[in-house]
Parts: sequence; C-alpha cells; structure tokens
Amino acid sequence: MSRSPNQRRKRAGARYWGLGGVLALLLALFWVNAAAAQGQSGDVLVVSPNGPYRTIAAALAAAPEGATIEVRGGVYPGPLVIDKRVTLVGVGDPPPVIDGGGRGTVVHIRAAGVRLRGFVVRNSGDDLEREETGVLITAPDVLVEDNHLVDVLFGIELKNAPRSIVRRNLVRGKALPVARRGDGIKLWYSEGVLLEGNRVEAARDVVLWFSPNTTLRGNTIRDGRYGVHTMYLDSGRIEGNLLADNAVGAFLMYSRGLEFIGNTVTRSRGPSGYGFGLKDVDGVVARDNLIVNNHVGIYLDNSPVSLDAQGLFEGNLIAFNDVGITLLPMVQRNTFSGNTFWENVEQVHIQGGGQLRGNLWAVAGRGNFWSDYTGYDADGDGIGDLPYRAERLFEDLMARQPTLRIYLMSPAALALDLAARAFPVVKPAPKLVDPSPLMRPALPTQTLEALKANASTQTNGWLLMTGMLLTALAAVVAFGRRAALPETVRAAPTAPAETKAGLEVRAVTKRYGAVAALEDVSFDIMPGEAVALWGPNGAGKTTLIKCLLGLVNYTGEIRLAGLDARRQGREVRARVGYVPQEMAFHDMSVAETLAFYARLKRVGRERVEAVLAQTGLEAQVDKPVSALSGGMKQRLALAIALLADPPFLVLDEPTANLDAAGRAEFLGLVSALKRRGVTILFSSHRPEEVEALADRVIVLRAGRVVAEGLAAGFAARLGLQTGVRLRLAQPELLQAALARLTEDGLAARINGSGTLVVTVGAGEKARPIRALERAGITVTDFEVEQNGTYEYPGSGA
Repeated sequence: MSRSPNQRRKRAGARYWGLGGVLALLLALFWVNAAAAQGQSGDVLVVSPNGPYRTIAAALAAAPEGATIEVRGGVYPGPLVIDKRVTLVGVGDPPPVIDGGGRGTVVHIRAAGVRLRGFVVRNSGDDLEREETGVLITAPDVLVEDNHLVDVLFGIELKNAPRSIVRRNLVRGKALPVARRGDGIKLWYSEGVLLEGNRVEAARDVVLWFSPNTTLRGNTIRDGRYGVHTMYLDSGRIEGNLLADNAVGAFLMYSRGLEFIGNTVTRSRGPSGYGFGLKDVDGVVARDNLIVNNHVGIYLDNSPVSLDAQGLFEGNLIAFNDVGITLLPMVQRNTFSGNTFWENVEQVHIQGGGQLRGNLWAVAGRGNFWSDYTGYDADGDGIGDLPYRAERLFEDLMARQPTLRIYLMSPAALALDLAARAFPVVKPAPKLVDPSPLMRPALPTQTLEALKANASTQTNGWLLMTGMLLTALAAVVAFGRRAALPETVRAAPTAPAETKAGLEVRAVTKRYGAVAALEDVSFDIMPGEAVALWGPNGAGKTTLIKCLLGLVNYTGEIRLAGLDARRQGREVRARVGYVPQEMAFHDMSVAETLAFYARLKRVGRERVEAVLAQTGLEAQVDKPVSALSGGMKQRLALAIALLADPPFLVLDEPTANLDAAGRAEFLGLVSALKRRGVTILFSSHRPEEVEALADRVIVLRAGRVVAEGLAAGFAARLGLQTGVRLRLAQPELLQAALARLTEDGLAARINGSGTLVVTVGAGEKARPIRALERAGITVTDFEVEQNGTYEYPGSGA
C-alpha cells in the first residue's frame, strides 16, 4: 500500500524524535550517575557569609561522604557535629571561626576519616564534669591539624579514636586557676595516635590514658600542671618536646616500655617541681634529654616495679636544678651511663635517707660526668682514676633534718663539708659511688640545637636565653674536648724542633692587672747546665717557674727541648721534675706516697725502689710522712720529682726551710744529679748554694733580668752583703766584742735579744769569728742571714 509524502515525513519524524528521546534519557542518566560518582569522590562545597552555603551545618547536611567543605572566612556557631567522612578546610586570613558560645563542646567528630584543618575553635563551656571541649574525637583515623583552639576548657580530646593524628595545633585554655582547667590534649583508649608539633598553653595536662603505641613528638607544652602525664600507657614514645614552666615537666605512672628521648624539661617549679618523674614504670629508656633548672631534675619512685624490668638513663644533661636526681631508697635495677650532672645544688638526694643499692652507675667502664668530681685522669683516657662519691656532710644532715635546708650554701654549710673532707672520721656514708666518672661532659648536642632553634622563634626572654646559654655551653665543652685530646703522660712526644738550647725563654711577660710580675724576660739554658734564679722576694722567680710549668698564662715563648710550653704543655711537663719550696703531702706513709705518685706517672715498682735508693729514703719507707723531718720531706719531694726520670729538674727555693745539715744533704743529692747530666733550674736566696751548685746565675729584680753571668764569685761582684749573728760564751763581753769588731772595720751592732750582729761581704762570713778569737772572746754559736742589701751592676755579673 502506497503512502503519501506527508505520511512518509511524519513516520520519519516520529522515528527521529523517538531516537532523540532515548538519547536524551541516556544522557540524563549519565549525568545523574556522574554527579553521584563525583559526590562520592570529593565534591567541594563552599561556605561563606555570602553563600552558597551560609552555615557549616547546612553544608554538612548537603555533603555526600568524602566531600570537601571549604569555609571561607566568617564566624559560625557551634556546637558542630561531624558525623560523616568529610574534609573540612578553613580558608582565609583571618581564618574562619567556630564559636561555641560558652556552652558545651564546640566540635564533635563522630565519623571515621574526618579531616579538620585551618579553623579557630573557641569559647567552649566550662563544666569540668561534662568535660566540655574544643574538639572531641570519638572515631578512628581522624586528622586534626593547623587549628587554633582558644578559650576552651579541654582542648582536644580523643576517646576510642585509634590511629588519629593531631598535628600543629595551638591549644590555649581558659583563664582559670590550674585546678579548674581541663586538659590541653587528652587520650582515652586510643591506640597508635600521633601528637606532633602542637603548642599547648595554660591548660591542665597533656594526659595519655590506656593508649598504647602513642607518639608525642615535637610539641611545646607550657604553663600547665603536668606537661606530660601518662597513665597505664604501654610502648609509647615521647620525643623532642619542650616542657617549660609547668608545675611538673613529665610524670609517667603505671606504664611500661616508654621512650623519653631528646626532650627539654625546664623551670618545673610547682610544689614537687619534678622535671622528669617516674612512679611504678617498667622498662623506661630516657636518653639525650635536657633537664635544666627544675626543683628536682629526675625523680624515681618504685621504678622499675617488676623484678625482670630495667630502666636506662643515658646521655642526659641534668643541670642547674636544686636537686639533680631524687630516688627512693628501694629503687633498683636502673642503669645510668654517659649522663652529665652539672652544677646542681645537690647532685643526688635519697628521699627518706639510706643508701642506694642495685643500680649501675657505669657501663663498660663509662660512668657519668659530675661537676663536683675532684679526682684526676692520669692516663688521659677521659675516665677518672678515682670513683666519684656523693658524700657531703651537710646534705646528709639535711636528709635527717629538712629544716636545715635554709642554711644550704651558707658559710656554715660550706665549713661543715670542708671539715668532713679534711677529717674523714665525720664523713657520711656515700649516697652512691660512680666507679668510672667522666672527666668531660657528654652533652646531647642534637637536643641543644633543637632547643636553640625553638628558642629563636620564641618571644619569651628566658627561653631564648636558656637556649643560647646551653648551646654556648656545648660549644665550650666541644672546644675543651678538642683542646685536650686524650694522651698519656708517657706517650711518645711530638718531634721537637731542632735547637741547641735545652730551655729557651723569649720575651716572657706576665701581668696581674697593672702589676708586671715578669717583663720581657729572655735567656737560654743549655742541656746539662745548672742555672740559678737569684733575686729578692717579689723579683719574679716563682712566677717564671709557674710559666714554665703551665700553671699561669703569659705572653712570649718558652720552649723545652723544642716543645712549646703553652701548646704542648703536657709533653713539656712529662720532661720536668718539680720540687717546690714546701710540698703538701697526704696522710700516708712514704711507701704509699711514692706508690700513689708512681701510678700517676705510670712507672713501675722497680723505678720506685731505684728512687728510694737514689734519695736515701730506704730506711723511711714505712714511716708516716708526718713523722719525717723537714730534710726528709724534701728528699721525698725530690724522689717524687725523679720518678719519671726527667731530663730537666726545676727547684723553687728547695732548702728555704731546712737547717744547715739538711741543706748540705739536699744539695749533695742535687749535685749528684747534675753530674749525671740532668739540666737544672733553681731559685735560691742563699749565695753559697748558688756558687756551689750553679754554672750560671740570672739575677731578677722587679720582674726583669738585670744581670746574668757565671755563678762563681757572683755575690762579690754584686756587692752582696750578708749578716752573721754571733752568740758569745760570756754575754758580759758583748760591749768589748762590739768595740773590737768596730776597730777591725766591721759594721756591728747588738740587737734587742742581746745577739751580736755583724754585716760582712758574702765571702767574709768567718772574718768576725777570727777577729774575736784573736781577742780571746769565744763564739759559741753563729747563724748566717741575708740582710737584703743588693747592688746591681748595669752589665753582666
């Protein structure tokens, strides 16, 4: 059947429009599905005072799961409940504000995977019972970062919110007394949480309850009660935090397996004032922390509590605290190694008294640095050769009577401690013994650098000063470590520069303020030569010897065997035997004294026996030093000087306190050393000693060399006058003796004690005795004295 053209056009149009409708329907379905898919994968809903959404709550109601809500400025009311997985981002400067209106919790996150970033959250309620909070999280895997929470009772609280992250937030509590505040950050049954880079101020605590594997890293927590407080926390890490101006810095309780590493704890000055406290904690590791300027640096109570648990304290700086570390007497199974206890008023305190047992204060021969250690390090290995003992009498008295603390650092307290050191019978039992004390501080430099970086961004003056001071302290210690590299007394010496002189002194000057003790002193001493320093008191003789020994600073140059006495002082002193005018000895026998110094000089028993024979002390070995005569004590001092068999001997007025027989014996010993080729430099007031022992004499006056030449006859060339005191067998002949001496041209007088005093030239001491013998007047005793008159020539002696 044929159709008209109009019919054919209508059927074609129907087919066309039918196909178009199907296509339109398909396109509509596609866009609906695409829109739904886009909503699932991250729609961006915009909230601002001008829309399209004017409240955050409206945008939340419209947002699909996974959407992003971007809030651009404005102030929005709370409370806000987030019960779907969204990302809520605050944009703008100033940032958008969520204001709780002073009632309840401001933001409550109840959905997993929520992201909250870039808001000011403020003005929560202040009901402690209801724990009204800035941001409350009760879902897992939540991220809260870069927000400011201000005027909130509790800051950020996580309850059953495992694996959540709280990062770079500022939390500032309400202006309330500490007891009325809530916690800045609180964890409750939330495992694996990361708290990082937050700043918490003027809150109560940052407290972690029943939340294993928590990491608290890089936070600043200030002006609270407990900076960090853990309760029943297992396997957590507290690292790189700054805890400042809290009543207690960090207090860990009923926990185990915690690491406390690289933190700075300072100015904990509450009633207890603990910087870092532990109670019933097992397996703590505390390493590389700065615990500075607290009432008590470290406090240990029943930690560890389990018999199979240990505690490790390593590499910490505990400095400038009232008490460095307080322990209860039953505390055991802790190890302390490589820590620095620096200038704490009281280094160690045992709460309740008693002694510590069962703790280790050294590991593998490495103990701790104690700033009040008074021992020595003979072999230069950086470890003290005597144990450190915490034993101060006044501290012991304070432990028994705490009210005595008011006298701490007073002259009376210092006098008691001095008496205890001088008279060991009153010395208390040591609170602890560190068998291997460090000679140099071991500072946690990375923690110091982190503190410095943190302090440089702070406006708080004391924090900036603390950071700079401790960093400078680290630099000083590091410089000291480089300047005193370990080397033993008997180490192979540096190869000396070629020189003919044994000792070279060039332009040495030493001043004490405006007074010149030495002024441009120069001379040489050849190997094997004996040279005397001559001059009145104050001429500079002893000061010059101290310069040679490295005991005082000076300008100029001193070289011994080519070695610089300033830069290579240890090697120079290893070549020098030194005998002072009067040596102070310990309360030991001769044998014990020589054994003590032999250990210091690292010489064996054979050398000790050789020195005993050389100095004639074999018969005195078992005598107490206090029972020796003055001459024997000087022999012992010489024996000590000779232990290391030095090629150079320095003697400072060695016979000043000896009688004539003692002087003669001592000079005989020194003369024997000279004949063996030992180079000798000595000072003396006695011209007869100089002429008997020295090859040359150097005359000093007012710190300058005024004459130098051969020792033989030097007293006559100087015009040196000597006084001779004479005692007569018949005192009634004093006037006749005076008249006879005057007739012979001698200057004589009678002093107030009835003794005849005659002034003669240095080589004429026997002249007045012979004159009186010729007159029949008997002299029963005489004594030579120097009357102090000198005539210095202008050229060499």
